[in-house]
Amino acid sequence: MSHLERTSSGRPALVARPVLGLLLAGVLATSGLAASPALAKADVVASGPCRGAPDSTWKLKVDQESNGSLTITAAVFSEDTDEWGWKLKHNDDVSAKGTVTARDADRSFRVVRSMVDFTGPDEIVFRAGNKDSDEICRGDVTFNG
Repeated sequence: MSHLERTSSGRPALVARPVLGLLLAGVLATSGLAASPALAKADVVASGPCRGAPDSTWKLKVDQESNGSLTITAAVFSEDTDEWGWKLKHNDDVSAKGTVTARDADRSFRVVRSMVDFTGPDEIVFRAGNKDSDEICRGDVTFNG
């Protein structure tokens, strides 16, 4: 039957097909079953206190980008302007390291790095040590992307 043919009742034969298609698309979209490559996976965030200083804390966040890479944001919130050594590990391998001085108004510092999203779980470890004291900030997250 072509799109110009009519049913026995005289109505166009394809009226129900577009409506059915729209209805099905709406059901899939609201149920989460429709494929959408633009949707990013949920962020993973962890935070906690630093050892050796009661007021210092750390935060570690992993975001999956639309290109498949991971953006890692590590931060330390402290009460000093000392120099800190920091290291990021990805599945037990050192991915990045360096030194930084907390200079923000809130005396914090942030490290932002991009990493490859490996197949399976990605274990991210952040460690920062205050070079003028025994203060250590350490956190880890597992990203299952």
